[in-house]
Amino acid sequence: MPVSNELLDIIACPMCKGDIEYRGEEDFYYCEKDDIRYYGREFKGKVCLKCNGNLKKIEGEVLICKACSRWYPIIDDIPHMLPDELREDLG
Repeated sequence: MPVSNELLDIIACPMCKGDIEYRGEEDFYYCEKDDIRYYGREFKGKVCLKCNGNLKKIEGEVLICKACSRWYPIIDDIPHMLPDELREDLG
């Protein structure tokens, strides 16, 4: 389910406070063992950076910061907007 325009008007990047853009149907690589998603536009690896396990290609929604280009996955209709130090999926 797409993020509402009202929500996009009030949320900001937790790192730089920049404006956020919604993108649907983006490619991700997913590690089932560690429950980590890697954004397909930025991640070019074939294995999980944490466990070296194989990754499964999936589609999902993402929020992108217009200022710093950081990305935040939307999982089960919930934006996961964690600062860098709390994220494992920065590949």
